[in-house]
Amino acid sequence: MANDHEIGRVVAVDTAQVTIELNRDLKALTRSTYEGTIEVGSINSYVIIPVGSRRIVAMVTRVVLTEESELKADKTMVALPSSRRLMKATMIGTIDENEFKQGINLFPVLDSPVLITKREDLDAIFGKKCACEYDSDEPGYCIPVGRSAVFPDYDIKIDPDTFFGKHAAIIGSTGSGKSCSIATILQSVIEHPQVKQTRFVILDTNGEYRSAFQKVNGSQWSDAKPAFKSLYIPTDPNEKEKLAIPYWFMDSDDFVRIFRASPGVQRPVLLNALSSARNSSSTGSAWLQLREDLIKECNRVLGYCSGGDKSDAKAIRQLCDGLVGYLDNPANTEAITLVGQAYPSVTLDGLEGVFSNVCDIVREGISSEGQKFESYAQIDLGKQTRIKDQINSLLSTLSRLPEGDESLSVATADCPSYFSRTDFRYRHIEEAMSRDDGSSSRARDNCSTMLMRIFRLLEDSRFEFLFGPSTKEWPQIKHSLAAFLRDLLGLESNPDRDLSGSESLQDNLLPFYDRQRNGSSRSNVVIVDLSLLASEVLENVTALIGRLIHEFMQRLSFPESGIGRGEFPVVLVLEEAQNYIREGKKNEDDSISKQVFERIAREGRKFGLGLVVASQRPSEMSKTVLSQCNSFVVHRLQNPEDLRYFREIVPGIYGQLLEQLPALAPRSALVLGECVQAPALVEMREVDPAPRSKNPQFFKSWSTDGRIPDIEKICAKWENNLEKGGEEDEVPK
Repeated sequence: MANDHEIGRVVAVDTAQVTIELNRDLKALTRSTYEGTIEVGSINSYVIIPVGSRRIVAMVTRVVLTEESELKADKTMVALPSSRRLMKATMIGTIDENEFKQGINLFPVLDSPVLITKREDLDAIFGKKCACEYDSDEPGYCIPVGRSAVFPDYDIKIDPDTFFGKHAAIIGSTGSGKSCSIATILQSVIEHPQVKQTRFVILDTNGEYRSAFQKVNGSQWSDAKPAFKSLYIPTDPNEKEKLAIPYWFMDSDDFVRIFRASPGVQRPVLLNALSSARNSSSTGSAWLQLREDLIKECNRVLGYCSGGDKSDAKAIRQLCDGLVGYLDNPANTEAITLVGQAYPSVTLDGLEGVFSNVCDIVREGISSEGQKFESYAQIDLGKQTRIKDQINSLLSTLSRLPEGDESLSVATADCPSYFSRTDFRYRHIEEAMSRDDGSSSRARDNCSTMLMRIFRLLEDSRFEFLFGPSTKEWPQIKHSLAAFLRDLLGLESNPDRDLSGSESLQDNLLPFYDRQRNGSSRSNVVIVDLSLLASEVLENVTALIGRLIHEFMQRLSFPESGIGRGEFPVVLVLEEAQNYIREGKKNEDDSISKQVFERIAREGRKFGLGLVVASQRPSEMSKTVLSQCNSFVVHRLQNPEDLRYFREIVPGIYGQLLEQLPALAPRSALVLGECVQAPALVEMREVDPAPRSKNPQFFKSWSTDGRIPDIEKICAKWENNLEKGGEEDEVPK
């Protein structure tokens, strides 16, 4: 007796798909079994192919009806064509002892029977555990994100360790439901009965996500549900809790990119100024910076001396004259004294004497009236030997470690230590330019465009969140980096850390610091609203936030952290990621944010840093970031370029499934990858509350006497970022 669940036989097999011929007695595309009447051949449904004791699961992607003429031996007879119903299905996994696993390691043979799925098969594919049965060490597929569009009795659940740990991409055209999918996934995680805390950081470029986690009552915002515990950080400079990222958190590459320092002269000048500025802010390390500068300049003198080039004489004389002037600067007196304490044989008179002697050696044989011929003077072997004797004696002394010191530490241009913005602008850049050749005139000409940009950015009110008010400089404060990271990661204040009080840093200058010293509580979601950020620094800010989190996560493996690597996971959600992680054109330098997030995509999993990237234009996104994503939630995609690009990113086995993307309904998505037990068409979970991403209701506005916005207040606030255009109630977002 034929199996009640049998619907056909395998007539073709390749490495990913099977072709199935449906039984001829299956007149209607349904099969009645003891479990009820089941549809046969629905796209995205599953079929079972027994192979020994195991069962291959295949996903239906195509159903066709073909006609074939029946050949008769008697040529005088006319035969009507017979129809064959063929079904194509992609093999996605295997059920072995009622446990489903993705991937294929065995294949059916021709004429293998094909069965419709039974209840036990669907239980194995989708899983039927209740929320209380999941092990926190190996949770498996425990976070519900929606219901199967084909089998509505079954929830589709994702594995959070895989979805967030191995990165995920949420793709779809505008209006297809990306923002709601992100919000409902995060809400589902937070609301899971076993979850006590999370660390989600959302970089929200459209200002959509606040309403997904907070509700408004009048002008006051609060958590929409007790479990959400969210922190909202706006970029609107008129907001009290606004975003502030002190400039000293930036590394050398951040400064080079934001000031657009070109290679050659500008970049070395900027890096020298940064290094000098960071070290000068600490009395204890100022002498170390001076020591490092002296060693570097001594090596430059030796480099000029060994070439024998005609320009060497003038270059050495100008360099040594500049060093004498540098040492005479009263600002360096204390550092020179400390150098003398570390190296008793090194004194100010001795240092000036060395460089003055070198100048005298260079000038020998050139009359005072003949200074213009100095450019053509050469340094003979005798002069080279005498100069090297002078320099090497000083260099050998400074290169040794001082007695009692096992190591020397100098703040580099990358160290996130405080330095004065004013001193950097008016002192250290000037010194860096004059140190190049003893005069700042030529260096200033080469650095003119960079200097103009530095001065403009430091005075521009749009960048106060980064450089501080132009009229008031941020002071040096205790634990500034730790306070910023605690705030950004949604951690509560540390009562054991003594932060600077309001007498050192007045309120409202650095809102994150205010929250930490006033005793902030833990947040499960931190929403950084970047919608009002100046477009020219969007890449710099997103890169800075990403890099700080990544480098912090790397340092968790150090003994002082108190925990091990990967034990403090963080998830970064990147909304509209194509805006700052673009796939650059040929011969175009990569943006700094692209470099940062590509590194996170490659290395973040090792340190517990996960990425969720959302984009409506995957063809404009970095291939490296997308290719590192192992899980995909794909909504409607209609652009042919995006469809082609996305097919190149995902495994080829899903090729047939992607054909339906242009026709998907809103809220429907294909969920693919390691995060789910089996790829499925999903009706995503209802988001509650929803992000502010719903479609505008044009006709409703046109057909009613709608409200008119307060244009004057909006423009008053827009025209002057420092002053509000009146005390207005905040409009719910």
